[in-house]
Amino acid sequence: MSAAPKPQPNRVVIVDDTEDLRDLLRLALSRGGFEVIAEAGDGREAIEVVRTHRPDVILLDLAMPVMDGLEALPSLRRLCPAAKIIVLSGFGATQMSARAMAVGADGYVQKGASLTSILAYVRDVTSGVARPPRPLSVVPPPETDADLPSVAAHIAEGSTAGATAPHAADSPTRPAPAPASSDSRVQSSPASIASRVSSWEALGMAPYGILELADEPLFRIVYANAMAQRLLGHPSAAGTPLGLVSPALASLVSYHRLDSDASFEIELDGGNVRATLRRTGWSVMVYLDSTADDVGMLRRAIATTAHEIRGPVAVINGIAETLGWSAADMDDEQRNRLMSSVARQARMLDSITADLLTAAQIQRGTLRIDMQPVDPRALVQNLIADRYDVELVVEDGRQVRADPLRLEQMLSNLLANAHKYGRAPFTVRLRPQGSHLAIDVVDEGDGVPPEFRDQLFREYARATGTVATGTGLGLYVVRTLAEAQSGSVAFTPNEAGGSVFTIVLNAC
Repeated sequence: MSAAPKPQPNRVVIVDDTEDLRDLLRLALSRGGFEVIAEAGDGREAIEVVRTHRPDVILLDLAMPVMDGLEALPSLRRLCPAAKIIVLSGFGATQMSARAMAVGADGYVQKGASLTSILAYVRDVTSGVARPPRPLSVVPPPETDADLPSVAAHIAEGSTAGATAPHAADSPTRPAPAPASSDSRVQSSPASIASRVSSWEALGMAPYGILELADEPLFRIVYANAMAQRLLGHPSAAGTPLGLVSPALASLVSYHRLDSDASFEIELDGGNVRATLRRTGWSVMVYLDSTADDVGMLRRAIATTAHEIRGPVAVINGIAETLGWSAADMDDEQRNRLMSSVARQARMLDSITADLLTAAQIQRGTLRIDMQPVDPRALVQNLIADRYDVELVVEDGRQVRADPLRLEQMLSNLLANAHKYGRAPFTVRLRPQGSHLAIDVVDEGDGVPPEFRDQLFREYARATGTVATGTGLGLYVVRTLAEAQSGSVAFTPNEAGGSVFTIVLNAC
């Protein structure tokens, strides 16, 4: 009597735009008795791979360039009606799991779960064990808005300072002092305050916008603190007519200039604000309170940043778990590959935290720039050496006046943006532009939707309907750092399709 045939392992296709995570999933699934037959980096590629291989199981990421997982899922289901499709994503369950299940997924696992628990979940789904269609997570679910009213109310209470700011001092040479805190828990004498921070520094760090205007028809800007600069969305040097920076605000200030106590709502580039006017002997003080809008922005920033950080953390945790399984059984090539993955993911975390810190420094007015001669060719070569497959084209070999660390941060953001939203080939081109040097970062992807181009360099800006990840800070940081170095950044569509982001700096 012949022996029963040995059952064939389930054949798996892994679809994720992070190669390091695909490596870990392949190791875990192979260890668990599955056969990984193919991989794909986006939804469009996944459709072709599944059409060719007809797998038993598809692990599918949701947030990917070119075509996201939700868009590809119905096609994958039609191609392989019997396959088990398990969505793997960093998005919260309340956002995405119901949509994924509605268009054909059999299960949902959050990134950040341990490889062991992901493997157990895949086994249960493929063996037909009944499990609720919910994510497997190692972190508690995010708080809902209903959980936050007391925090929001507390923040909102603190926002009234901007709307009720006192009159400016009579001195024509400086703006009004910042309003004093009414918090009885903070007790400081004037002498102790003066010893720690000057009034100018206090104004610069105020959590609301302070704008002093000359009381004349052009309303020339006398002073604008860091928050006012952010809300106006444009450089606001002393002497600049307000109408050149914000025509809408200039019009309303002109309309209310004679009112003794004027207050109105206005939409600025930096968001919705309540503007309050106060008059001095010779100037008009405008206080811009955006606290209500900032609370919503803060919530969105926390959510997107948490998601962006979670991917690299999941990979690093997975590598630690994999080394705990079988480090002794790995050869040098496998260990080196895992260590390279750790370095890449750590650099991603460093980039995210650098942008968060820079954005905070911009808001507080504490951004520091160390200008010096920099060789952009050497900087780009070092940046792309072990991270990106990029062609460097040098048409201008001059140095530029810049902060080398800030310039590296700017280029790193643009290259990461190109790889996330664009497609190869990628090019960095150094070319002359009169007395300046232009640095182009070029890709050949789908480009930027025309309706979103005006918002590209705004803080926390994200195109409507996008599934790709990101904090929404990268391009805002690039723009602000470029302007801080007496330069600029711009976007133009690539003639071959895709995008061209150009940094222009003073050559030396």
